[in-house]
Amino acid sequence: MSALFTPLNLRSLEIPNRVWMSPMCMYSAAPHGPGAGVPTDFHLTHLAGRAAGGAGLVMAEATGVRPDGRISPWDLGLWNDRQQEAFTRIAAAIASHGSVPGIQLAHAG
Repeated sequence: MSALFTPLNLRSLEIPNRVWMSPMCMYSAAPHGPGAGVPTDFHLTHLAGRAAGGAGLVMAEATGVRPDGRISPWDLGLWNDRQQEAFTRIAAAIASHGSVPGIQLAHAG
C-alpha cells in the first residue's frame, strides 16, 4: 500500500491519511457588522466537502485573530463567540467524516 493512504501520527494526533487540504483564502466572510468574519454555510460546505471526499486533514483558510489583523475585510475571524460557534460547527462536520480539522491562524499587522 502507498504511504499516501496510511495514517500519520503527530504525537497523540492521528491523521487517517496523508491527503491534506491546505488553507485557501476564499475572502467570502461579511466584512462589517455582527457577522464580520463569521464562517458561513459556504465555508461549512466547502470544508466538510473536502473531508467527505477523503482528505485526512482539512485546513480552514487564514483566519484573523483580531479585526485589525485580517488580510482583507472579507477574511474569516476568530476573535468572538459567534465566530467560535461557527467554527465549532465546521470542525464537527469535518470530524464526522473521519478527517482532522485544522486552521491557519493569521495576523497581517
